[in-house]
Amino acid sequence: MHYTRRALMAGGAMIALATSAHAADQLSYAGGWPPNSGPTGALENYAKSVEENSGGNLTMKVYPLSLLSFAESNAGLKDGLADLSTILTPYFSAEFPTLNMISEFSTLMELDGLSGERSSLAFAGAVSEYVLLNCPSCKEEVAAQNQVYMGAGSTTSYALQCVVPVTSPAELKGKRIRAGGAYWARWAEAMGAVPVSISINETFEALSQGVLDCTASNPAELVNFSFIDVVKHVYTGLPGGQFTVPTMMNLDRWQGLGDEDKAALMKSNARLAAEMTWVYLEEANKGMNDSRAKGIEVAAASDELNTMNQKFIEEDLAAIVDSYREKFGVENGEDAIAGMRELAARWTKLIDGVENVDQLADLYWNEIYSKIDIATYGM
Repeated sequence: MHYTRRALMAGGAMIALATSAHAADQLSYAGGWPPNSGPTGALENYAKSVEENSGGNLTMKVYPLSLLSFAESNAGLKDGLADLSTILTPYFSAEFPTLNMISEFSTLMELDGLSGERSSLAFAGAVSEYVLLNCPSCKEEVAAQNQVYMGAGSTTSYALQCVVPVTSPAELKGKRIRAGGAYWARWAEAMGAVPVSISINETFEALSQGVLDCTASNPAELVNFSFIDVVKHVYTGLPGGQFTVPTMMNLDRWQGLGDEDKAALMKSNARLAAEMTWVYLEEANKGMNDSRAKGIEVAAASDELNTMNQKFIEEDLAAIVDSYREKFGVENGEDAIAGMRELAARWTKLIDGVENVDQLADLYWNEIYSKIDIATYGM
């Protein structure tokens, strides 16, 4: 009798411990950056924020460059191999045409009145506000991939990072340039260069083996992907454009959460967007400074190339809407670019005076993420 009672008590204790151990719902985040990189650090801080904001109801495990690469992320997230991931939408042009069109409007930030070292803080706010609050068609194409859009950060403006000198239009002509999206491919072709479409994860090897002459990348990748160990020249001012860094969540997983946990996630996503954008800004500066210290040439593009670049950006902005209508049937292009012009100007003013990532996170939360109707979003 005593043995049976003790056994029952022990069994009950084990069940209680098991229930307690599984009380928290653990999410998985597949990141495409290497371990110990700045963006991976932002994801790890995101995991801590999710647990804190949910009161321990949610936890998160980050898988840096192990569960899914950037090239695998869309299919993997769609199939539920991860709960969340960073989806670099230009890698999937047919699946995310509206999002890609809106992302290409980042070249607005290269124009007078909007350009500046911190313009990425404004663009991340503008693109997240537009997609989360003003673009039903964006959310529809994300839902078609069994995903839900959770907001985005942004890189700094792209610079040309080369293993050979490129100081004139003649030297640029014929160069093989890694183009991570449609804008940079069009830019390369317009400049007489040859765009090469490969994953960021494969770019270092392509540069080191002579497959590429240059990569059009944000300066943070000099350190994040070790381009600093192979390139010899970095030219700022071209090609320009910023890369949107959105987080997506598996739609089934999102819909399975309660409203309180969804709200906690969105609070954390405001922080993630701010920290990811801030990290790219800091690491862009570090990449430039470390390159100079290593003897790499870091210089503004020549006046002739810069003039060509500005002319291309203005002409390309006018052509983006027609291009996406013809290629992908996107019909809201005129409204989208008008909305993004307005938001780019609005956010350029809003970030004035922001001095740290905490202030930026609060700004994103107050102006965007807190306004999402959690009860209906993604349902």
